[in-house]
Parts: sequence; C-alpha cells; structure tokens
Amino acid sequence: MGISDAFRCAELLAGAIDAGLSGRQSLVEALRQYERERNETAMPMYDFTCQLARMEFSHEMRRLLTALRENPEDTSRFFGLIAQTTSVPEFFSPENIQRILNTAGAI
Repeated sequence: MGISDAFRCAELLAGAIDAGLSGRQSLVEALRQYERERNETAMPMYDFTCQLARMEFSHEMRRLLTALRENPEDTSRFFGLIAQTTSVPEFFSPENIQRILNTAGAI
C-alpha cells in the first residue's frame, strides 16, 4: 500500500504544483487542496491499519470478522481494502456491515 499511496500522492501533488505555478490557482490554495485530498483518501486506511496492528477489535469488528468467515464474496471485498480495490468508508458503511451481518445470520 505504501507504494500505491506514494504514487497517488505524487500525482495529486504534481497536479497541485502545476495548478499553482501555471497561475490557474494560487500555489498556497492548490497545496491546501492537495493536503485535503491526500488526507481524505489516506486517513481511513491509516486508521484501519493502526486498529489492525493493535489487534484491539471492538465487539462489532469481531462480529464482522466472524460473519466474513462463511462469506467468500465479502471476504474478498474485505481483503480488497488492502489491495485498495475497495474503499474503507464504502466497506465499513453501516448499510454494508448490516448486509454482511444479515447474510451471516441467514447461513
């Protein structure tokens, strides 16, 4: 993920510098916008990774992991968080979590 983050951030930063130096936007505002975009995309996964590293799972997370055990499709989506093919906010939305838990209850 580090390399993917680095490339994504470099692309965002290059766009911001170009916007600032070309005069399409002030450099200060372009860099502020870059920082906001970088934080919006990187922080959910950073927070999730820190939670995994501490291995301090809430009751809800334990329920989710148990529900994923018999659900190969959503397990793949869960591991897609690591491959960055699924976004953290999308996967952990209340609606998606409830759908997974309901599916587990039906098994």
